[in-house]
Amino acid sequence: MNGTAISDFACVIFNVSFMNCTWHVGRTATEDTQYFLYWGPLKNENVTECQNYIKDTYGRHIGCRFQNVTIKNNIPYFLVNGSRSGQSIQSFEKRLMLYEIEKLTPPLNVTVNCTEASRRCSIWWQPPRTSHVENMSCFKYEIVIENKADAEKNTKTASKITAIIENDSYLYESFSSEKRYSVKIRATDAGFCRVSSNWGEWSTPVEFGMKGSAIENFSCVIYNIFLMNCTWQAGRDAPADTQYFLYWRKSRDEKEMECELYIKDENCRNVGCIFQNVSIGIEKAYFLVNGSSKDSLIQFYDEYIDLYKIEKLMPPSNITVNCDEIKNDCIIQWQRPQISHSNKDMCFKYEINIEYKDNPKRNPIYTSIQEAGNSNIFLRSNTGKKYILKMRAAGSACLVSPAWGEWSAPVEFGNEEIISSSVWILLGVGVATLLMAIITFFFCKRTGCWKAVFPQIPGPKPAFFTLADTNPELMESKIQSTTSENEEIVLVTDIVR
Repeated sequence: MNGTAISDFACVIFNVSFMNCTWHVGRTATEDTQYFLYWGPLKNENVTECQNYIKDTYGRHIGCRFQNVTIKNNIPYFLVNGSRSGQSIQSFEKRLMLYEIEKLTPPLNVTVNCTEASRRCSIWWQPPRTSHVENMSCFKYEIVIENKADAEKNTKTASKITAIIENDSYLYESFSSEKRYSVKIRATDAGFCRVSSNWGEWSTPVEFGMKGSAIENFSCVIYNIFLMNCTWQAGRDAPADTQYFLYWRKSRDEKEMECELYIKDENCRNVGCIFQNVSIGIEKAYFLVNGSSKDSLIQFYDEYIDLYKIEKLMPPSNITVNCDEIKNDCIIQWQRPQISHSNKDMCFKYEINIEYKDNPKRNPIYTSIQEAGNSNIFLRSNTGKKYILKMRAAGSACLVSPAWGEWSAPVEFGNEEIISSSVWILLGVGVATLLMAIITFFFCKRTGCWKAVFPQIPGPKPAFFTLADTNPELMESKIQSTTSENEEIVLVTDIVR
């Protein structure tokens, strides 16, 4: 059994209530050896097994993760035993003072208030959080103030002040508003409480000095797969001659590079940068924007960004719609958006939007969110309509932006109606006009209104219609018989010879 027990057993408590324990497998342990961790307040009493093991490449347990751990005055008992087919494994036992293995969290709410007239800055903070200490006097602190006023286009430290103090405030008395500073603080045991004697985590650096000279509203976006734009606004209190410069690196192993194509405002001040041939990696990219002015020093701005989170996804490509005229369903198919760092269909989800083509309000009649896949079935409710389809994508897994990307170009499908709605309206107006004309005709015929609207023109006297004889002598005698003596008669004859 020699060499089968674990070695280098160690535990650490972090983030107040989390604990990790790790170990190395025995030097003579085989690949089929398996270990099990038990722990509890007392040996052989209320012992529980680990619920979340850490495993190596062979599947062997080499650690355990615990949650909701509280530090008490007792000394818990840890046991790691094992099994191997047909052989016994030497066990490992140990007791630990939990407060001694705690990695203290950083001091909270670090605040700086400076007065230029007195050249002093008051710095104060709150103690780190723990599960068992409430006395603020149980901690002492290390405070580091860095003066970066001599840095030009980098963040190298020009000078540093370090102090160990036993209260929760500090007065810095060498402040100059024309210089840039940062302060960070960490905590440890003051010597008379059950607190870890190891230094805890550093607080996030708080910068002060050169107020309002650093850029604001820095943002970047990746689009069209390989292009990236970064933009910012000049500091509110930056001198008029301030010029900014952007540096970035995609990973820790790459060299820092300056922007090659700046975007300028009306005063020729750099307010953005255009990048080409950008590829997205697994590490966060680092961006630094510093500045220069002949009047004063300019505060820098830096940020780490996950590039995949700022990518504006292209729309799905090769969208096609094939409709079955018998079943009235349409199969929509597409291909995933093209990105530079993944070729897996499972990384995307899609939004499908369908509306009628002749709908002036563009209200969608069908909307669907689909996880992964490359097809969708749409059931048409009206086969006599033309439809418009558009799609967009977002990341649902992998290192793909979760924000919705660009909409695709509209895709039309379906059958257009033979007679449009405008034609139906014209036909309706024509039929109504014809009906009104018919009704008006019969009404006037019945009531005699035609005689008032269209009065009858009088015809010739009846005797005139009896002149069938063309004999001039006979015609003259008949005319004389039908007229009075005083009437003047003009006879017009047309004798066709």
